[in-house]
Amino acid sequence: RLRSRGLGDVYKRQMIRKIFKTIILSSSLVLTVTSCDLDQYPNDSISTETSWETVDDAVKFRNGIYSYFKSINGGIYTYTADQQSDLFNATISYSNRGGDMHRWDFTAAQYDVEDIWQYNYYTINNCNNIIANIDKIAAEKEEDKATLNMIKGEAYLMRAICYNTLVTRFASDYEPATAASAKGLPLVLEMDPQGKPSRSSLEDTYKQIKQDIKEARANLTTKGEANSVYFTVDVIDAIEARVDLYMHNYAEAITLAKGLIDKYPLVADANMFSNMWLNDESSEIIFKSFQSVDERANSMSLYLSYSTTTESFNPDFIPSKWVLDLYEDGDIRKEVYYRKDKITCLETTVDDVYMLNKYPGNPKLKKSEYEYYQMPKVFRVAEAYLIAAEASYQANDEVNALKYLNDLRTQRGASVVTATGDALFKEIKNEWIREFVGEGQRMNDLKRWHDGLQRHDPQNQAILMIGADYTELTKEASDKRFLWEIPNNDMNANSNIEGNW
Repeated sequence: RLRSRGLGDVYKRQMIRKIFKTIILSSSLVLTVTSCDLDQYPNDSISTETSWETVDDAVKFRNGIYSYFKSINGGIYTYTADQQSDLFNATISYSNRGGDMHRWDFTAAQYDVEDIWQYNYYTINNCNNIIANIDKIAAEKEEDKATLNMIKGEAYLMRAICYNTLVTRFASDYEPATAASAKGLPLVLEMDPQGKPSRSSLEDTYKQIKQDIKEARANLTTKGEANSVYFTVDVIDAIEARVDLYMHNYAEAITLAKGLIDKYPLVADANMFSNMWLNDESSEIIFKSFQSVDERANSMSLYLSYSTTTESFNPDFIPSKWVLDLYEDGDIRKEVYYRKDKITCLETTVDDVYMLNKYPGNPKLKKSEYEYYQMPKVFRVAEAYLIAAEASYQANDEVNALKYLNDLRTQRGASVVTATGDALFKEIKNEWIREFVGEGQRMNDLKRWHDGLQRHDPQNQAILMIGADYTELTKEASDKRFLWEIPNNDMNANSNIEGNW
């Protein structure tokens, strides 16, 4: 049985795929114009010379890349990896949405994975357009020069973020000793419609990400502030701290994380914490991807979908009981992140099951009552605490690992941890779950730690898909599907791209 949201998602995906079915990596380098006035030009093209003449032209292209960036956050770009993880269980009414990911039998033709690959590269290509052409604009006023530098810096930074997203999903974990021989990403750095790039090494992919971050620092000087919907110098620090953690640059990651911790205070009050997830406003948010009621993207309805027919909720996925059990009484995250209510899946009704409540639907983004749109909180300061804790532990500094871990925990209403050694690392790992459950982080963490996956201790099995492929699924860290495969479309069109599997 397909509910209305399922039919809508299927229809939209079919239409998008009809439009883009012939656009693949090797030919996706065509100039994308999103905001220019095309009335005076042919319908099928616009010359580069006439589209890069004024600062206003650059601003329009800037609006275009932010629009693209909005489209690659939230929705499938967040929950596809979580469907694969050990944190959630599929309900009996999930209608196989995300079933191949959840069962770990997905192929190189998995449609959500294809979209994540392709749309990140579309965004990269639009950033390349800005990087290649913005210096053609001659600006005399200092404020215009500053605007152009800002836009160039934003383009470099967005490209770095997109490549980082792709490398954590489509390449192996970065290990300094093997990165030079491991497969990275095809690096598309200029506009070449006939280009068929091969994969770079993992080392070179990360070098490019770091180089783009360096270029962003040289051009982008926008001061950071909470709830920013544009890139700032603090967004640069946030992504570089994340990258440095993965690259084992632990001292650098700690320094960058500490700088963010000093600027963005955590909230300890449950109501203020709830406001961050309902209204997308908080002192903790370093950057969020803007949405409005007329400019929405990527609903998160699979966790809280409501049926007016049964007057109860009907989620596709619910958190496992072992995840809920990680929280102490008094931890404000347990109160805010989860909701226990009446649930009806097919003909079975229960009232003892918790649902993920991180995406309850921002009231300002709703056109009707039961909609679940949020502004994706791409960077928030809680990550800085966990980066600092994990990096300190990996650098054999357990004192500061405990400090950063407990600073986060106590603000959330949890007790102080006193563990050492492996037990401390386990607490850090569990804190990543407690804080970032449902934000698409878990699979990245497991791969970074070289940990396998084991689903266990689900909630009420009366409403769940059960068995070896579902509630009891186990995968070793060496399983090939920890790395997503390069989509078939791209490998078929570009013989230079070598797959993962």
